[in-house]
Amino acid sequence: MYSYKVMIHPNNKQETKIRRTLNKCIECNNIIYDYIDSFIKNNEKIPSCSDVRKWFTIQKGILDNEAINKRKNLTKKEMRSNHLDTLFYDVSNDALKQEIKDTYNSFMRYFKKLSKYPVKKKYNNYKKSFYVDPYKIEFSDKKVRLEKIANNQKQNRQKLNYINLAEKDRIPTSVLYYNPRVILEGDSFYIVVSVNDKNIAPKKKIETTSNIIGIDVNIKSVVTSDNDVYKAITFNESYKKALKKEKRAQKKLSRKYIKTKNIKKSLKESKNYNKQRQIKNKYTTRINNLKKSHIDYIVTSLINKRPKIICIEDLDVKEMKEKGTRTSKYISKGIQQNPFSKFLKTLEDRCNNYGIKIIKVDRYYPSSKTCSNCNYKKEDLKLSDRTFVCPNCGLKINRDYNAAINIKRYALEKLFH
Repeated sequence: MYSYKVMIHPNNKQETKIRRTLNKCIECNNIIYDYIDSFIKNNEKIPSCSDVRKWFTIQKGILDNEAINKRKNLTKKEMRSNHLDTLFYDVSNDALKQEIKDTYNSFMRYFKKLSKYPVKKKYNNYKKSFYVDPYKIEFSDKKVRLEKIANNQKQNRQKLNYINLAEKDRIPTSVLYYNPRVILEGDSFYIVVSVNDKNIAPKKKIETTSNIIGIDVNIKSVVTSDNDVYKAITFNESYKKALKKEKRAQKKLSRKYIKTKNIKKSLKESKNYNKQRQIKNKYTTRINNLKKSHIDYIVTSLINKRPKIICIEDLDVKEMKEKGTRTSKYISKGIQQNPFSKFLKTLEDRCNNYGIKIIKVDRYYPSSKTCSNCNYKKEDLKLSDRTFVCPNCGLKINRDYNAAINIKRYALEKLFH
């Protein structure tokens, strides 16, 4: 299964319809949340998913009628602030159905002890999404058509029913799509679809060499057993600038939030607040894109070496964050800024695509404490000691490079024993 994420460029009318659909999906989620939550509070049996959907179809008609009656004495601004500018009837039924399923499944996951207790969705979340029926979505090389986003019936206006894609010939056409969703991240719109492997031409497996690479990942860098050092994203100048700008934008946003609350004005009505929120979101997306491009650069440079095996540590990021908060705030901040789990996932996916074997080292394997020359284990090694000095054989070596060599040795031992 391959997934594609492509940016879309809707026009003003299409953008308003997408935003309205997103808001109605959030409203639907909160209604279902309250309905299921009431059963849990009263210690009653939760109804099945189909019964919840039947209840919502009745409730949907009642809410639409109430909205029509409330609209009569309201202005357009007041309608927008109270989310009465759109009815449930105007939104795709498939998007609402899937929202009910997702909310219901979030509660089921909690009862199976797979996740925490669900939380209500907010209208001003950074990331929002809604589901699209795979049988009602149409892709061409440059455009996509979505249900109930543009339904112009006139023959000479059919081009306006399609939304422009940012990348040409990226998503395969005339195939079945799985779980297509429209996502709003900050102020950018994306479409995400999954396609079966059978419908895609398989990627050519690269001719690998007999080389084995061991990788040590830390806050400051990614070090390989070939002594190649890739600095972390925190050393990137453009990333530092974007982070500073985001902090300033967030401070301004919080000040504007306090001002609007003091005036007793809703956040939706405050134009200054919404303008500042858009500026802040712009820098957040910039930071996320920089992180993604940095990961892609490291992964591609590792795969271009064409190794037979890549060996890497199986990091427990959650435990690392907890330890970091106990020791130093700078360490915990470094762990938060470096997307370790995303790097590992991207590396695994690329290695599987190109036929490179990946071996994960045990979490508690002492790669940093062990000498790469004589296998002596130095128990008193501190985190501040950046150079490994072996008391047994007198080897002086960079701590991270030493760990990368030990990780490579672990892969060799696993292969031949």
